[in-house]
Amino acid sequence: MDITSPDLPALLDTDDLQRWRSCTRRFWLQRQRAASASCGGTTGPSGTPGESDGTPAITGLTAGTPAITGLTAGTPAGADLSAEAAVVHGPAPDQALRATFPGAVHIAAPGTPAQWTQALQQSAAALADPRMRLEGHAVFGLCLRSDDGAQVRIEVLERGTLGMRLYKVRYATVADEADVDAVALWAHVAARCGLRVQRAGLLLVDTDFIYPGHACYAGLFREVDLGPVLGTRPVAPWLVAMRACARGPQPEAAPGAQCTQHGPCNFITSCHASQNNHAGLANPAGATGHAPASLEIVGRELAAELREEGHRDLLTVSEQRLSDARHRRALRAIQQGAPVLEPRTASLIHSLPWPRHTLRMDTIGFAVPVWAGTRPYQVLPFQWTCDVQAAPDRLQRHGFLAGTTADPRREFAQTLLQVLGEQGPVFAYNAGFERNRIRELAMLFDDLAPALEALLPRIVDLFQIARTHYYHPAMCGSWSFKSICRAVAPDLPVDRFQASGETSTQAAFARSLQRGLDEATLQSLRAALLAHGQTQTEALRRLLALFEAAT
Repeated sequence: MDITSPDLPALLDTDDLQRWRSCTRRFWLQRQRAASASCGGTTGPSGTPGESDGTPAITGLTAGTPAITGLTAGTPAGADLSAEAAVVHGPAPDQALRATFPGAVHIAAPGTPAQWTQALQQSAAALADPRMRLEGHAVFGLCLRSDDGAQVRIEVLERGTLGMRLYKVRYATVADEADVDAVALWAHVAARCGLRVQRAGLLLVDTDFIYPGHACYAGLFREVDLGPVLGTRPVAPWLVAMRACARGPQPEAAPGAQCTQHGPCNFITSCHASQNNHAGLANPAGATGHAPASLEIVGRELAAELREEGHRDLLTVSEQRLSDARHRRALRAIQQGAPVLEPRTASLIHSLPWPRHTLRMDTIGFAVPVWAGTRPYQVLPFQWTCDVQAAPDRLQRHGFLAGTTADPRREFAQTLLQVLGEQGPVFAYNAGFERNRIRELAMLFDDLAPALEALLPRIVDLFQIARTHYYHPAMCGSWSFKSICRAVAPDLPVDRFQASGETSTQAAFARSLQRGLDEATLQSLRAALLAHGQTQTEALRRLLALFEAAT
């Protein structure tokens, strides 16, 4: 068949399959939106008219801003994500892929019907190129349309010994069912277009890889063959069912995990099933997942018992019903509508000498390592901020932000030691994080190890003090740094970061490492990072002052 034929209506793509497999209502609503926008409307990333629901069609060759990849699925609710290493692709993830497939042809991702036509023509030319007969020659982003109405962009297509090998690239250590579905669709379309598929699989990041430097990324990826499981994906019947679904009435759907799977659903506010059953969602709208008086604040099991006793929230629960001191403190704060702070916190703080230091660290983990000698996802510190008070009325603000070229860890450690000196408590929040980073630096630099290890007993964890002695209704059951800041410093944008289009410190720092970045953008990113660090330490000082003033 002619794979460049533009005459196939209502083409289905990888995004459509993902939506349909996740929630038929979500799929149906998106197809209706696409149909209504087809007359002069916007065009989604796959070339289908309509608006994207936020699910990226291609994860392999992301251009421009590095994206945060989801490796925090196992993070406990309420954890301090700001203190964990967010994983980013890195400033140049395509370098690793090109090192794995040297000489590969790259077809740009199409975004409009006209661009799709051009990409299909380029794909046909790439397949006809004599180099495609050579084993190992590859094409990034090969676009195909099948005669049964599917349209795909294969991230990597490589010539094998007996046919073609196609791969989906994940900058992660594991994949999910949606990845297998996507590869199954790609293999189906490739076969319908007359290509002999020898192997279909995934390219995942190998955590044993150690980056030697000089853009030598060969070996970063490990291959996972999906051949044994692709037979469980009946793609042809799926396509038929998807078309029938799109032509039929709006499907029934119950709210659940699928409403936030692969990113929040754009239709969550208009889907009447979700509107009527928000209680069934894990986190439909709020940042913490709990209302200020939610029963879940005292734990899921106890909340279930209280619900059976007829309570709808904590406002009607008696303090005697709760045995845990922390729960009782939270209950008092909720019922009186004001924070509760145990008076003995003041004596704890008063007993600590001067100078006093409030410390925050920022770390990052690159899926594609940037600095020689580091591994994928390794937790790497790139910024610290410290306020030093020699006396109540004497404040000095210090900070370190890594440069854009060399591994910053030694300079990070040396400058931190200079500011912290040899005396005075070092206040941190959820301080196990800072302790672990200091231990890692001590293991890395033998000459600095004694001084770094001497810092450890000086660290005072304000999280432990807050958890034991404080509760504010605004915390909604969470003692994370962001939650505590909403309580003690609501005017400080601790949980909001914005700089040159980036919305996290990790993404901003990763972007600052990109080669060829214009100077104005670079300085804007760095200024925002430094300012955000100072905002965090100011919030810590306010928390410390609150504890010290307890009566």
